[in-house]
Amino acid sequence: VTPPPSKSMAHRLIISAALGSGVSTIRNVAFSQDIEATLRCMEALGAKWSLKSEDIVEVIGIGRPSPDSFSSLPHFDCGESGSTLRFLIPIALAVAGGGVFTGRGRLMERPQKPYFDLFDEKGIFWKQENGTLTVQGHLVPGEYRLPGNVSSQFFTGLLFALSLLDAPSEIICTTALESANYIDMTLQAMEIAGIPVNS
Repeated sequence: VTPPPSKSMAHRLIISAALGSGVSTIRNVAFSQDIEATLRCMEALGAKWSLKSEDIVEVIGIGRPSPDSFSSLPHFDCGESGSTLRFLIPIALAVAGGGVFTGRGRLMERPQKPYFDLFDEKGIFWKQENGTLTVQGHLVPGEYRLPGNVSSQFFTGLLFALSLLDAPSEIICTTALESANYIDMTLQAMEIAGIPVNS
C-alpha cells in the first residue's frame, strides 16, 4: 500500500538527505512549488538533486562543509513556502554562517520573532527590510529556549541546525507544547538519517 504523499514529511526528508553524506533516494514525493523551494534552497547550500521519475528524487548531500568554505552569504529564494523559510534560517547559520532570504507573496511578512529573540540572545546578526531577511553569525552548542505555543517550524529548524554542530545542544520548551505531532515527524526524519536525538 502506498500512502498519500505528505508535503510536510517531504520537506523534512529532503533536508535530511541534503545535509547528509552520499546519495539518498526519496520516494512518493508529490511535487509542488513549496517542495521545489526547499530543493532550490538546499541546492544553494551545495546539495545536488535529480528527478528519477515523477515521484522519486535522488539527493546528493553536502556532508559537513565548513562555513569558511562559503565566500559570501548564499541567497535563498523560498517562494511562498513558510516551512522552507523557517527551516532554512538556522540551517543556513550552521552550514554557511548565514544567508539572505527572499520570497514571494506575503511570505516575508510572516513573523520570525522566536528566532530573532534567540539571535539577539546569542549575538547573531539579523536584518529584515524591503522584503529581504539577512542573518549572519554562527550557532554554538548550548541551550535554546522556545515557547511551546509557537509554530513547530521553529523547533524543526533548530533541530536540524543544532544537529550539525560539534557538541550536543538542548532545546527547552518553556510552555506546554502545542504541535508535538509535527516535531515527532521531524524526529522521525532525523532518525532515518541516523541523527541521534533524545526527547
